[in-house]
Amino acid sequence: MKAIARAYGSTVWSFITRLSTVETTDPHLQRRGQLLALYHILILGILIYTLANNSLYLLFHPGIEYTIYLIQDIVLFALFYFLWWLNKKGRVILVGYVSITLTILLAIAVSEAKYLEYSMVIFALPIAMSSFIIRPSISFLYAFLTAAGYTFYSILEGYIWEYNLTAIVALFAIAFMTWVISHQLQTTLQTNDKLVEDLQNTFEELKEAYETTLQGWSKALEFRDRETQGHSERVSDLTLRLARRAGVPEEQIVHIMRGVLLHDIGKIGIPDDILRKPGPLTESETRIMRLHPQIAVDLLSSIEYLKPALNIPRYHHEKWDGSGYPHGLIGESIPLEARIFAIVDVFDALSHDRPYRRAMPKPEVFKYIRSEAGKHFDPAIVDLFLGEFEKGEN
Repeated sequence: MKAIARAYGSTVWSFITRLSTVETTDPHLQRRGQLLALYHILILGILIYTLANNSLYLLFHPGIEYTIYLIQDIVLFALFYFLWWLNKKGRVILVGYVSITLTILLAIAVSEAKYLEYSMVIFALPIAMSSFIIRPSISFLYAFLTAAGYTFYSILEGYIWEYNLTAIVALFAIAFMTWVISHQLQTTLQTNDKLVEDLQNTFEELKEAYETTLQGWSKALEFRDRETQGHSERVSDLTLRLARRAGVPEEQIVHIMRGVLLHDIGKIGIPDDILRKPGPLTESETRIMRLHPQIAVDLLSSIEYLKPALNIPRYHHEKWDGSGYPHGLIGESIPLEARIFAIVDVFDALSHDRPYRRAMPKPEVFKYIRSEAGKHFDPAIVDLFLGEFEKGEN
């Protein structure tokens, strides 16, 4: 039973949240607009009830009186629905003024002057709302105008008596209380927004510093390993494009970018006589060179924000058929971003000069990559890769 109640409550709250959404990026207007939307929803709910009630009366007691009531209800419903829609589009302050003023004027128009104390329920909400939606000082203005209007109305009707005066004083008391609360709330929210803004700026500065540091690491490695200078920068764009075409979620793209920049950072632990050797490596030198993925993991795994970026440095030498290193992973057990980068890495290496060989012509590079589908590379990623060039997008 409790589960049903929770599910029902969650559904209702989700529905109300959707209704109170305001199309604006300003957090201040967003908060005020949501409050105003709830106010409109309350009024629309009341109008729906009166519409149904008057329709029922008109059905069983046809006559001009309930016809007029029904027409009034329909006009008011359309008007407040339009105000709700306008608020949803971000015109919060304008709609706030109109909605609250209209509500108070309607309350005065339909109330008896001698029953002001009973009308306080009607006045209290819009006067309080004016403090939160527009600005605190407006609640005093609304309270004054409402009290003045009702005082004048009471004099005309001959109803200046104790209860009316008490209600007028209460109206000012409500205005004062809401002004104090709203003023405190606005001060708190402004302070909170300033703290959030400062924190966001600090975060962006740190993020920029991190990215600059990663690029510095990548450049430092390229200066040491001169045959790969510019390699990381060249492969970044194509890797990200293929990742997006392969359906990688956008929130993971930044981790792929970092992984690309750091894919060979493990070579920082490889001796110069091996790393910069102009010819083929011996078997023992090859074993040492193949340690660089694990060196990268050892170097970066203690840095929390880089952990999601480790798949490329760790696995980009794995092969689809399991003949790669360091773990001999097969097929889709190799992370998707590593499978994507493996193709781009080989493409760039073959397309550029190295000390021990000349760059291959592009058609030959494409032919080689196609021949390695199902062996070195994931066949589906090969198709995506070749599709980039066949469409003339690169």
